[in-house]
Amino acid sequence: MAEETQAQEEVETTEATTQAPTTYTQAQLDSEADKRAAKALETAKAKWEAEQAKALEDAKSEGARLAKMSADEKAQELEKQRQAALDKREAELNQRELSASTKSLLVDKGLPGELADSLVALGDADKIKSAVETLGKSIQETVNKQVESKLQTDPPKNGASALDGADDPFNKIMAQYKKK
Repeated sequence: MAEETQAQEEVETTEATTQAPTTYTQAQLDSEADKRAAKALETAKAKWEAEQAKALEDAKSEGARLAKMSADEKAQELEKQRQAALDKREAELNQRELSASTKSLLVDKGLPGELADSLVALGDADKIKSAVETLGKSIQETVNKQVESKLQTDPPKNGASALDGADDPFNKIMAQYKKK
């Protein structure tokens, strides 16, 4: 009897550990995907609303600050803001112009244009030009050295020429004419 109970427990344990994998229908998979998409949308919406609330609060505090100022102070503040915006635009424009001129300089020198972004970090057109020239010279020297090393051949091992000595066919012909 004890053996039968033990055998039954072993069968139940084996059945429990070898369960078939769970399968889902297409509707269940679609439902799960919809739930995840809805959760992602809620998260994005909450983040957007928080950003909008912060921007609104900043605008209100700026408006309150400007309301406390006199007319001259307001004019000066607005002028400072306009000047800061103009300076920012000018800096961006100069950066783009420097990047474009650096790319064209690299292309003219036969170098890859992808180097422009790292060279623009130097910030000065003269420094960039000297760096491009130095880079071009060093690359050219390296290429020339590699080409020379590949083209270099070993000297002949059996003398300078195969037309030397007794094997020279011209010497045989000349010997025939000398006999006559």
